[in-house]
Amino acid sequence: YAFFSACWLGTKCLATLFLTAVKVKTLRGAMMSDRNQLVKENFINFVRARTLPESSINLTPSDVGLSATDVIDLFETQVMSRHLDLQSRVMQKKGQSFYTIGSSGHEGNAAYAKAFRATDMAFLHYRSGAFVIQRGKQVPGQTSLYDMLLSFAASKDDPISGGRHKVLGSKALSIPPQTSTIASHLPKAMGAAYSIPLAKRLAHQGEIPSDGVIICNFGDASSNHSTTQGAINSTAWAAYQSIPMPIVFVCEDNGIGISTATPTGWIAANYKNRAGLTY
Repeated sequence: YAFFSACWLGTKCLATLFLTAVKVKTLRGAMMSDRNQLVKENFINFVRARTLPESSINLTPSDVGLSATDVIDLFETQVMSRHLDLQSRVMQKKGQSFYTIGSSGHEGNAAYAKAFRATDMAFLHYRSGAFVIQRGKQVPGQTSLYDMLLSFAASKDDPISGGRHKVLGSKALSIPPQTSTIASHLPKAMGAAYSIPLAKRLAHQGEIPSDGVIICNFGDASSNHSTTQGAINSTAWAAYQSIPMPIVFVCEDNGIGISTATPTGWIAANYKNRAGLTY
């Protein structure tokens, strides 16, 4: 009797928890949908009202070699990336999309995607949708938007992971596949940078051009991760000994790591005067 009662009570509790979870999930889904719509509407309203953030940079597009067409092209890339994020939420609501991570707030990485060549290998963090789209414009025949949508849908036709994971990457674009594992790409980027002068010394022509540069981006929270510390320390240690390390680390500091705020000035304080690095 005691066993039966426990089972009955357990089943009742599980049923209650299940129904509660369904309600919470439904509410969260509605809140997420409303939230996404609110962000979208606010963005449009801010642009129309010209309520835009103040820039701390005094350079004009022409100062950095950008034409009006180039600026529009970069903006188009950023809008494409943002709409991919919105579409992934629409697909999730319909049960067509599964594990995805958006790039909202990081659309600016389209700018340095344009600054580098498509042959400069890029090790990217998972919020780099705009970078991938912009680089895809440099190489004929690329379908970056479609490829990422296949990834959202966990399609077996996804050219990067075969639908196993939401992954950014492309061999044609010199972007090694990268999952959402925090900062795991930095040691690989460091090794790739080290391999460029090494290949020259060995008279070996590999996948990376002999004048290639490695790009590696990461978030401010990732800078505290042990893999980041190890990769940057190894890079600086080699460079300090005059070993060429053709790599550009880009920290996209948005001031927060998931739910933990990054102290103002923390990134600069850590890396501005670091031996072997040019900040």
